[in-house]
Amino acid sequence: MSHTPPTTYVLKGLSDVQVPPSISWFPQTIGWKILFVAFTAFSLFVIYNAFKKYKKNRYRRHAIKDISLINSDNPYKATCELFHIMKRVAVYLEPSNASKSGKELLQFFLETKTIDCVHFHKKLSEQALQQIWLPETMFTLIPEQVEVLLHQFRYWLLHHSLENYHKKEQKVNTHD
Repeated sequence: MSHTPPTTYVLKGLSDVQVPPSISWFPQTIGWKILFVAFTAFSLFVIYNAFKKYKKNRYRRHAIKDISLINSDNPYKATCELFHIMKRVAVYLEPSNASKSGKELLQFFLETKTIDCVHFHKKLSEQALQQIWLPETMFTLIPEQVEVLLHQFRYWLLHHSLENYHKKEQKVNTHD
């Protein structure tokens, strides 16, 4: 059976429905245009600052990754690797640290740590800095102490700030 359209009077005089014109997504009034431009500028500003911060903290990410690769089973080797990484970071942050070692270098870490960094073991760090210059047979730190140092410097990398250090340096320079 085939279907045939009805030929009755009901469909006579019907016309197609007119589709209304589409609405523009671009704002029509000046107030919305200004708000749109301001929002776009603010968004670009936030994205730019986030990108700058990301690039600025690249050294932190690399150092934390390198510290996480250190195996504390061999305390002497782990401590040497840790302080090599930390020396590299200290020189990157302040080129004058290139000539520092031992207590002077540790003093830089103490001056740049923030209030959040409460578990900074100064005595253990001093002991490790003194012993890395000794032969491996005379090294007395155990793997648990090395783990404490690794955790301490990982935390320092996350939370340090050079702001107070530079203020102190400026005060010293003004008195000279």
